[in-house]
Amino acid sequence: MQQRHLHGLNRHVSAVGAGCWTIGGLASNRGVPIGWAGVDPDEAYAALERAHELGVTLYDTADVYGMGASERLLGRLLAQIDRGQAVVSSKVGYFAGTAAHPYQGQQLLRQFESSCDNLGTDYLDIYFLHSTNFGPEDRYLDEAVGILDELKDDRMVHATGMRAPHTFAAEWATDPSHPQSQEAARFLHLFERIRPDVITVRHNLMSPAYAANETDIFEFARQRGVGVLLKQVLGQALLLGTYSSSAPPAFPQEDHRHADIRFTGSFLRAVHDALVPLGRRFGYRPADLARVALQYALHASPNAAALVGFRNPAQITGSVQSLDPPLSPEDFAEIRHLAEPLRVMLGQHQSPAISSR
Repeated sequence: MQQRHLHGLNRHVSAVGAGCWTIGGLASNRGVPIGWAGVDPDEAYAALERAHELGVTLYDTADVYGMGASERLLGRLLAQIDRGQAVVSSKVGYFAGTAAHPYQGQQLLRQFESSCDNLGTDYLDIYFLHSTNFGPEDRYLDEAVGILDELKDDRMVHATGMRAPHTFAAEWATDPSHPQSQEAARFLHLFERIRPDVITVRHNLMSPAYAANETDIFEFARQRGVGVLLKQVLGQALLLGTYSSSAPPAFPQEDHRHADIRFTGSFLRAVHDALVPLGRRFGYRPADLARVALQYALHASPNAAALVGFRNPAQITGSVQSLDPPLSPEDFAEIRHLAEPLRVMLGQHQSPAISSR
């Protein structure tokens, strides 16, 4: 397994990490679908064991992934392996329980304790503020940051994290004419207040290219000395060509993809057509496209690690095996060129459902 040095945490982790959202199964939070259909807990746990066998040391979950089910599955694995060899991250910020807000102090602490109980551990390597909603006028921001700082001081949390925008350049924040100026400025404001050690960002073949004079999230992280975890590197399997545009998948209401336009026939047709040049060059099999997508994402930064979703041993095995054989610098240049239709296609089909995830 390739290793990456995760700045902020200052530890080496496996280049491919286990993204455990998918194994949580169906769930909803205050009426919002947040789950995944088709999850067999026994298969999911077998996949976690397989990940460990393959050398995966990074495991990412959250309190709302299956409303605790994901954490509990991961906790079963942690009970069987050397906890010190695993880097475990969880998140807080979407589940309020009966509190006024998820980041209200006592609620945050309750969720931290519940996560540790579910995972069977007395500390987290990384604890993420999962949401950027801190209440009216950021009422709960200072309280949440203060609690995370205390958890770090007590070594119950080794590093803190936050999410970055899916598209970001630092220069946009000072350009009022840019359509994402406010989002960029908001991120920079929160970054300075939270002072995270690690950030997580969606990055894949559909992510935009940036101009040479723009400071993208990877250069920003390098300048600030923070670690980067990549999510949705396979585009929730959209980039593997596994969905049929003629027979779009139907998901139950508790599956977050239920009303997502990315899984409708028109979007799937657009993805299929945009993948054709990549398939022609590198192969059309899901394994071929996974190799392109995963290695392309990791190529964005020499120290970033990629979180991949899975629901069974075959899926996590396929992702890890996608690291070989390695692509060449010439391959990456060609992929950037061939992926242009994907970036254009995403821009044409942009929607709140896409931009908010």
